[in-house]
Amino acid sequence: MLQSLAQVIEQRLTGEGAGNVKPARFAELAGRLLAGGVLWREASRPEAALYDDAAQCEELLREWFSCAGFVLTHDADARLFRLYPPGEQGGEGEEDGGGVRRLRSRLSRDFVAAVIALRFLYTEALTGRRPLMDERLTISLEELSQAVVSLLAHRLPASASERMALLRELRKHRVVHFVEADDAGSMEMGLAVLRPVMSFVSDEALEEALQLAGRKRPPAP
Repeated sequence: MLQSLAQVIEQRLTGEGAGNVKPARFAELAGRLLAGGVLWREASRPEAALYDDAAQCEELLREWFSCAGFVLTHDADARLFRLYPPGEQGGEGEEDGGGVRRLRSRLSRDFVAAVIALRFLYTEALTGRRPLMDERLTISLEELSQAVVSLLAHRLPASASERMALLRELRKHRVVHFVEADDAGSMEMGLAVLRPVMSFVSDEALEEALQLAGRKRPPAP
C-alpha cells in the first residue's frame, strides 16, 4: 500500500536522532527555515531549541528541502543552519557557479559589498589583527563603510534610513547584531560582527571578490 508523504515523514522521524521530533514540530522547523532562511543556536533560547530539534532530524530536513530544489547547509562549528532557495547555491561543476556570482544572485549590491567587507574584517580578527570577544567583533558603522570603500570601491547608502534597512537585512541573516538606539543609522553606530558571517561568505566568494578588487584576504588563522 502506498503511504502518504505525512505518513512517510512520521515514520522517518521515529528513527531520526532520539526520535523526539514530532510531525508538528518538523513542520514548524521547515516553516521557520522557509520564512527566515537561518537557525542560529546562539541567537536566543527559542532559536536554540529550534536548532537542537533541527539537528535531530537534519537528514530528513535536507531531503525534504532538496525535493523542491532548496539546499540546507549546516555549520556545526557555528551551530547554524542556512537554507538557500533554488539557484542560490550552485554545485561544484557549474560553469557559472563562482562564489561571488552565487552570493549576488538575489541580494542587493549594497548587501553583497557590506557582507564581504564584514567577512574580511572578521577574518582579520581571527588572525589577531583585531580584538575578538566571545566570538564577536565590535566595529562602528564608519569602520564598515571604510572597509567597503577600501576593499571594493563601493559606498554604503547615503541616507541613514537606507543604511538601517541594509543593517536590518544583515541582522536577519545573522551576520551582525546591533541595538536600534538614538544613533541608529549614523556612522558612529556600533555593530557586532557575528561568527555566522564565516559560513555565509565562503573563502571562495571572499577570494574572488578581493581578486576582482585587486586585494588579498588575510592569511588563514
